[in-house]
Parts: sequence; structure tokens; C-alpha cells
Amino acid sequence: MNRVLIAVIPLAFAACGTSAEFPAYQQSVAELQDAVAVHQTESATAPDCAAEHRRYDELARPRLGQMTRMSGGMHSGMRSMCGSMQTELDRHAGAACAGDAAANQAETTRHCQVMRDWIAKQQGCTDSMMGVRCP
Repeated sequence: MNRVLIAVIPLAFAACGTSAEFPAYQQSVAELQDAVAVHQTESATAPDCAAEHRRYDELARPRLGQMTRMSGGMHSGMRSMCGSMQTELDRHAGAACAGDAAANQAETTRHCQVMRDWIAKQQGCTDSMMGVRCP
């Protein structure tokens, strides 16, 4: 469903004059979404928590940075949500491997759900370009 939504949104952005950035924005959202999914899966079996977290952070942080830069010209709510995701990513960086294996997995599960929720809100916000209110 997310891929279908992303496929129809460029028409709305074209009307806003941001269509040149939209494909890169879409790509960053998809890559962040994939990084979160892989982090959830890999963290369950990774022998080295810190190495898995570094791998994830090295994928997620640049995608989120790109989304933040591009979102400023799209909708103020989108840029604000990127800031919230950045805060969550920073918080997770400090908590990801701070406990035993069970606590680390619980933290990763919590973090991944929060990030999935923010990504879904970002995707919903793109609907605002088509007349749906951005949260």
C-alpha cells in the first residue's frame, strides 16, 4: 500500500513546484522504511548489538537528513515530523545497547514501531498535498 500511495503523489507535488525533489524524497522515505525493517529483524539475531546499531544508524541518519532538507519546501508539518524522527533516532542511539539482550531487543522493537509510525504519518502528510489534512 505504501508504494501505491507514493506512486500517485508526484502529481500533487508538481502543482506545488517541488516535483524535482519529490522522487529523491520518495526514495529516502522508502530507504528509511527499509532500514527500520531490517534493523528490527537483524537486531533479534545480531551477535554484536553495537555493530548492528552502527549499521542501522549509518543507513537511517543520512536518509532522514535528506528528508529533512527536502521537506522544508513541501509542508511545515513534514519538516516538524522529520525533527521528531531525528530526536527519536538520537534517543535510540543512546539506549540501543545499554542493557542486557532482552532490554536491547525491547528498545529496538519500541524504536522501530515509533519510526514506522512517523513514516506512516509522513506518508499521510503527503496526502495533504491532495487535500487531506496533515497531522
